[in-house]
Amino acid sequence: MISAAQCLEFARQYRALSQNSNTSSDRAFLMKNIARSLTGLAGQLDRLDALTREKQQRCPAPGAL
Repeated sequence: MISAAQCLEFARQYRALSQNSNTSSDRAFLMKNIARSLTGLAGQLDRLDALTREKQQRCPAPGAL
């Protein structure tokens, strides 16, 4: 599964590509939108990880004690 850090790196790359002078305005617009989506996904993955850790702290796996 893709990680939050990977999403942020992909977002950075898409943002950089969108600023290339050889990139058409339509393509740049789409790349910026993809970068925003990837940044949002990174945030959601971080929240999911936090919820998972919280649940594991409240309900440790059998035999973990």
